[in-house]
Amino acid sequence: MSSDIKLVLLSTALLGIAILLQSTIFEYIAIGGVKPDLSLIILVFIAIRSGSMVGQISGFAGGLIQDILSLPPLGFYSLIRTIVGFLYGLIQGSMFVNSLFVPILFIMSATLVRGVLSWLIAMIFSITAGGLVFFGAGFWIEVAYNSVLAPFLFALLNLLKAYKIKDKGEV
Repeated sequence: MSSDIKLVLLSTALLGIAILLQSTIFEYIAIGGVKPDLSLIILVFIAIRSGSMVGQISGFAGGLIQDILSLPPLGFYSLIRTIVGFLYGLIQGSMFVNSLFVPILFIMSATLVRGVLSWLIAMIFSITAGGLVFFGAGFWIEVAYNSVLAPFLFALLNLLKAYKIKDKGEV
C-alpha cells in the first residue's frame, strides 16, 4: 500500500475520532453552547503536512462522516472540508509551522474560511438547518476556541511518525 493511501486512512480515522468527540464529549466543554471544531484543526494540520491531495481526500472523507452525523444535507460538510483540505495543502513545504503563533494564525484563517464557505453554500442552496448562524457571537467564540487549541493539537499531532517532516536526505 502506498504511503499516501496509508496517510489518507490514518487521517480519516483521526478525523472520524475527532468528529465523534465533537458530537459527544465536547458537549461538556462548550462555552456558551459553542464547541471547538477539533476536526478542522486536525484537517488543517494534515493538509499542511501531507499536501493538497491527501488534504482534500481526507477532508472529503471526514466531511462525509460529519454529514452522516449531522443535520445539513449530505455533502455540505464534505464540500467545505474538501476545499479547506485543498487550500491548506497548498502551503505544504513553504512555511515552518512548528512555532506557537503560526498554528494560531492558520486555524483562525481556516475557521474564517470555513465560515464564509458555509455561509455561501447555505445561501446558494437555501439551507436553513439549525445551527447555521455563522457570523454571530458564537462564531467568534469558536474562532477563539479553535485558535487556543491549535498549538496544543499541532504539538500532539507532531508526535505521530506519519506526519513527521522528513529531512532532505530521507525518503
